[in-house]
Amino acid sequence: MTGLDAELAIEAAEARVAAALDAHGSAVIRACVDGAPPPPWPAVVATPAHGRLAATHDRGWAARARTLRRWCAAARLAADPAVVAAAHGPPTVAGVAARFAALDGAARRLGLGSGRRAATDLTGVAGSLAWPGATEAAAAEADPEPPHPTAPLPAWTTVRDHLAACADVDPAALVVVARAARAATVTRTAGAVAVFPPVVDLASLTVAAHELGHGLYAQAMVGLPLGLAAAPSRAVDEAVAAWAVRALEDVLAPAWAAVAAWRRRRGEVLRRRLAAVAETALAGGDVAAAWRAALGAREPARYPVVLDEPVAVIAYAVADRLALMPGPGELARWGQVGAALDVTTLGPRAAEILA
Repeated sequence: MTGLDAELAIEAAEARVAAALDAHGSAVIRACVDGAPPPPWPAVVATPAHGRLAATHDRGWAARARTLRRWCAAARLAADPAVVAAAHGPPTVAGVAARFAALDGAARRLGLGSGRRAATDLTGVAGSLAWPGATEAAAAEADPEPPHPTAPLPAWTTVRDHLAACADVDPAALVVVARAARAATVTRTAGAVAVFPPVVDLASLTVAAHELGHGLYAQAMVGLPLGLAAAPSRAVDEAVAAWAVRALEDVLAPAWAAVAAWRRRRGEVLRRRLAAVAETALAGGDVAAAWRAALGAREPARYPVVLDEPVAVIAYAVADRLALMPGPGELARWGQVGAALDVTTLGPRAAEILA
């Protein structure tokens, strides 16, 4: 196949899935607003031919093919009967183990390699994770939460405008739905949509900041070809959202910023602990033992992400580890490159842990 053949195949695939993905995005938004289960991927995205797309002659075309392959793999895995059955299993440690076992089995049946290979493709995380040892974790968890001040919290619009100014993205271009039951960010042909529940306290404002980070990054990609109008990996996308949560502390009054920083540090410890369990599971290890070592007697039901989207915890932990600090306008420049962004330039640790 020539380079031109590869380009034509990628463009044809993008044309086939574009309308379906737009409709899927609208369905995701409705489900989030209503609190309904998320809709399945469109069947057309799971077409096996999309998983064979490649372009070795040009970096931009290669990125477009890689995006389509990633979406295809995610859609095929999500539709696998064993994965679906495991996802409806009990919210227990055994249920967590069953979810990872189902992922591994489905990946092998579908020709996607092992569960570890599939997780690498879905998250963009190639290296193994370092997570805090017992001493560091105990110190972080023993640190008492600062007292809550009486000062009012800023509106989410203030947070959006601050993030947009840092990113050099037009805040008015980002569509926001701030009345949903669940949070998500959806990228459609017409632009990005950030969806989150009403902001009533610091926790909900933090969720809003996370989705606004996703949304502004996605908005910076509008106008690119479909396969380029995506983050280069889930880990990079989550790293941008993690930056937005850290940047929230710059908008808060000092006393509230101290509370937000304390909660963020606790969250980072938790995400690394959950990622350690995921790493063990993907390596075929003893999930129950890994859970006890990382989380003790705490039940998985307290952490919906590891039940609903098990490998995502790896992307979250890596996002914390990357600790992106985009300079003025840099986020917009990353977005304009889209999926072709050279992730090895994103920090001193990026090359060793990102695919």
